[in-house]
Amino acid sequence: MDRSQWDKLADTFEEDVCDIAREETRDQLDRYVRAARPLPANATLVDLGCGLGSFVKKYRRRFARIVAVEFAPRIIARARRRCASIRHAEWLTMDIPPAARKIGAVADLTVCMNVITQAGEKRRAALWNAVACVTKPGGFALFVVASLESELMVARILRQAGEDVPAPRKGGLVLHDDAYQKHFTREELGAVLRAHGFDPLRIGPIHYRWSKEGMRKPRSYTGKGPWDWVCVAKRVTNRSQQAMAAKPSAARSRKRESGSAG
Repeated sequence: MDRSQWDKLADTFEEDVCDIAREETRDQLDRYVRAARPLPANATLVDLGCGLGSFVKKYRRRFARIVAVEFAPRIIARARRRCASIRHAEWLTMDIPPAARKIGAVADLTVCMNVITQAGEKRRAALWNAVACVTKPGGFALFVVASLESELMVARILRQAGEDVPAPRKGGLVLHDDAYQKHFTREELGAVLRAHGFDPLRIGPIHYRWSKEGMRKPRSYTGKGPWDWVCVAKRVTNRSQQAMAAKPSAARSRKRESGSAG
């Protein structure tokens, strides 16, 4: 979605966009924010793709400095108004890769939630690199990405109800609103993060309401509902740590698995 299309959603953002910091159920996100520790007393937050500033507003007291980036001017204008009382926040109306070069490696925690959805691999790589660019060595990043497993679950239920749902394209590209969006498997998310210099510490589902899929909870479904993947990862500081992150041992993998949310 280009800037003008995204900007048109400014007035209907709450209805048309899954704002996970606001939409999540059971306060799942907080477990992952707390997993990014220890953070210094003067910690800096960088929110890449801040939307209406829901994460900034929710966690503002944990940070001494906040930099929020959003490329749609009408959306970030709403974020400024919603967060007008937050005096230690800076708002940048920019595309994410140039904003990352401007900001530099200052973040103790970088947040990038439901932003890396582009169908093009080069564009996605630029966004992964932008998160790495602003995150301090040894700092943390919090990611939320669309779940391919969840998408397949929802599609299966819709097909059982008689609806015609197209299968995803190769590489996890799912057709939504006449455009293809990237969805990730849990395993793929971990591999992509390692390839971009992050050690995934914890990956798990973050559930949201069925209404965001345009449906009610099916009576036959006993799970918690559709989900995105949420991950907290640590920026590696040297080549040896990067090698460890790229090839996690079985013991470390089991530990992460047992520490995953819900």
